[in-house]
Amino acid sequence: MAPEALEVVLVDYGSGPVHREDIARAAAAHGARVTRVEAGGLWNRSRALNCGLRVARGRYLLCTDVDMIFSPNFVAELLRHHGAWEARGAQGRGLILFSRCLDLPEAAGLARWERGDYERLRALCAERPTQGTGACQCAPREFFFHARGYDEGFEHWGAEDDDMRARALRHGLTAAWVSPSATMLHQWHPTTKDAHPWRRRLNKWRLYLTRWRVRKNARGWGGLPP
Repeated sequence: MAPEALEVVLVDYGSGPVHREDIARAAAAHGARVTRVEAGGLWNRSRALNCGLRVARGRYLLCTDVDMIFSPNFVAELLRHHGAWEARGAQGRGLILFSRCLDLPEAAGLARWERGDYERLRALCAERPTQGTGACQCAPREFFFHARGYDEGFEHWGAEDDDMRARALRHGLTAAWVSPSATMLHQWHPTTKDAHPWRRRLNKWRLYLTRWRVRKNARGWGGLPP
């Protein structure tokens, strides 16, 4: 795949001055774009992803997290799946692609990994017991904009990925998996996902009650009007 076929957008969601400078330097070194969001209140992953979606220009958009390490063929495999679907003239509105996640142990540590480290790191991983749908969701741009992005009513942690999957299927997209032909590794890090149990319960209820709605964020999404 030609490098010019790929656009990388980093969302700086309220980081402090030191991290802000690190992000800018890393983006400049690798030809990525940075969009800055001033955060307020609880962490809102949906809003962070949406801010990236609003400025992305690609035909297919991949939403993911900064703690993931992707196999060297990952993006090429995503495009191959989408291309094969179109070449077949398949019925429906396209694909939404997911990937199974492999978890790196804490002992692997955090480092500036290189392309050649991938297979060694993969050998250290444990597969998650469930398929999951998070950390990798790739679909046509038209769908994300029709749906008005991820539901920003989900705050702090969880449910936005399951919600997006349900909405995509209701819209007529077909779910498919890029793994095992391409894989992704999740780096271990401390987590605060259990810090607000009441918020997680509200998110579960919101998912149960609203996942049938394809279009959300009626008042605006990604910091802009709908």
